[in-house]
Amino acid sequence: MKIGQRIAYQQAKIILISSFLIGGCSALVQFYMDLNHVRDNLRANVERSIGLYVPNLERAIYNLDSVQTQTIANTLINDPLFYDAQIYDDFGEKIASANVEKKQPRSLQLDEYSFNLLGLPDTFKRTITIKSSEKSDGLLVLKLDKQYVANGLTNRAVTLAVSGLVATFALSLLLFLVFYYVLSKPIQQVSRWVAELDQDHRGLAPPYEKQDELGELVQNVAQIWHKKDLASRQVATLAYFDPLTDLANRRRFVEQLDKAIGLGVKQHHVGAVMYLDIDRFKTINDSLGHQVGDQLLMTLAQRLKGVMQKTVTVARFGGDEFVVMLPGLSTDEDDAAEKAMSVAAEVASVIAVPVQIGRNLIHCSASIGLTTFPQLDDTSSQVLRRADTAMYRIKAEGRNGYRFFDVTMQQEAQKRWQLEEGLYKAVERNQLEIWIQPQVSNEHVITGAEVLLRWRHPEKGMISPMDFISVAEESGQISAIEEWVLEESLSLLSRWQATNLPSTFRHLSINISPSHFMQADFIQRMLPILERYPVPSINIEFEITENLLINNFKQAIETMQVLQEKGISFSIDDFGTGYSSLRYLNQLPINVLKIDRSFVSGIANLDDDAPIIDVILLMAKKLNLEVIAEGVETQIQHQFLAQRECSLYQGYYFSKPMHHRDFFNLLMQDNGVINTPSDYV
Repeated sequence: MKIGQRIAYQQAKIILISSFLIGGCSALVQFYMDLNHVRDNLRANVERSIGLYVPNLERAIYNLDSVQTQTIANTLINDPLFYDAQIYDDFGEKIASANVEKKQPRSLQLDEYSFNLLGLPDTFKRTITIKSSEKSDGLLVLKLDKQYVANGLTNRAVTLAVSGLVATFALSLLLFLVFYYVLSKPIQQVSRWVAELDQDHRGLAPPYEKQDELGELVQNVAQIWHKKDLASRQVATLAYFDPLTDLANRRRFVEQLDKAIGLGVKQHHVGAVMYLDIDRFKTINDSLGHQVGDQLLMTLAQRLKGVMQKTVTVARFGGDEFVVMLPGLSTDEDDAAEKAMSVAAEVASVIAVPVQIGRNLIHCSASIGLTTFPQLDDTSSQVLRRADTAMYRIKAEGRNGYRFFDVTMQQEAQKRWQLEEGLYKAVERNQLEIWIQPQVSNEHVITGAEVLLRWRHPEKGMISPMDFISVAEESGQISAIEEWVLEESLSLLSRWQATNLPSTFRHLSINISPSHFMQADFIQRMLPILERYPVPSINIEFEITENLLINNFKQAIETMQVLQEKGISFSIDDFGTGYSSLRYLNQLPINVLKIDRSFVSGIANLDDDAPIIDVILLMAKKLNLEVIAEGVETQIQHQFLAQRECSLYQGYYFSKPMHHRDFFNLLMQDNGVINTPSDYV
């Protein structure tokens, strides 16, 4: 801080200015009083001097005694007040005069100014009364010595000013010392104390404890700083630790991992990172409630910490994802990998121990991805990406296990990412195409069709739905894609109806993914499209999977009932591959069951056993539902199903999926009759 900004300096300046103002005003008052006193004294002295010689002058002038008169004049100028004396008789003639040659009638400018302040005349005249004279009186004329008179006043003024200045400085110094020790110094001590508090020196005693305003300020600062210290620690905790489990959060873990990577490169040590996800946690959370889910996460977090050494960093990245860093396992990568696998096995075993929460005994498992570090030019994001990729591979392979990352995983992840990025542009650039596969009756007549989606990539060619539909579902793009499919399909039907389609063509089936179907605004987004393209003579059928019904039965049936009132039919795809739909089948507003191709593909002879197919056909007959057999590829399969009164078929035996233009041409030939089905080889 600059000296001019210090309180002590400001205080000294104020005290000095104040003292000078007060001292100056006091000196002026004193000078004024002295001035009046000097003036009165001078007048009295002049009158007294004149009064002493007036009687003698009267006699001398009366007696015309010139010697006596001159003697009086000489005596008068011996008084330092006068420098010139003139005496006149009653006839007006000068009879005596005297002056002091060394004294100047004109004084210096300062003397002139000082003399003027007194307000006295420079010449005094006194009438000398001559009793015998009838004409006139004598006259005494005296001139004051201005320099003498002014010097007295000036000396008094200088003495007063010097004494006042000394008194002012003494008073200023005294006041400064008093204020400094009483106020400024304690303020400086408080300031240094606050600065030390800011440097996190905890436990410092307050420098001022008197019960006054400054003491109250110190107490308030101490209280505020205590609250601020608590708040800072809370902020640091929130910034670096997960509030639910008290584990490190992503930010702290990444910082620790960056340090470990740098240390590993420097010391040639190999560590490992485990990325683990609790299997089926969403199901547990949704079914038992968030409180139970939170309690489960806290319990598992404590178990993880319990099996780890102090050098290990355990973090929660959010949800049910935990990450563990094992630094400096070995100088050999293979040895480090073995040790990491051993820790992963221990982690999997402690997570598998059932957790009792209230009345619920919860069994858990974990999918764990591992990777070693540091690798060439490694970063924390690359390490985490590798472990995360390995963890998702375990999930894809059935969960409940652990494995290390390998390069093929990265390649597949890169391929998946490219598909995801490409899908964002596919709709805008008209790369998606509507393909259709006929659904055929026993008479080989096309009675309906299933809409299929194809992606014609400008560089990679035709991409199968098996490759990109799952990507679209995970990336959240499936909703926009399926809405585009519905709009394009209905637009095609509207144009086809204007060309007198065969009357036997009566329904069009469109696949709807579970993630799209279960969205809260699914109905609101679909109805405008259905209303925009009315196709009164053709039944629009939404094809949903059996697993959707198993996982979300109540919401699914409510959505189906609303859409059924708008004229939409429903079919269940892959029927028989689930576990619970038979239980709800009678309650569902469905119109069609589709026999999954996995049940059809095993038919090689007409006398083969197919009990599931028999059950599905019998159940459909009892419930008055249509049945479509998928994946019919041979004449034997067709005959086998026909013998059991299956009425509709879909498969390569009748037709492969084809572009919508080719399907329209096929439909318009021979009124939709497929003349020469053939086995698919």
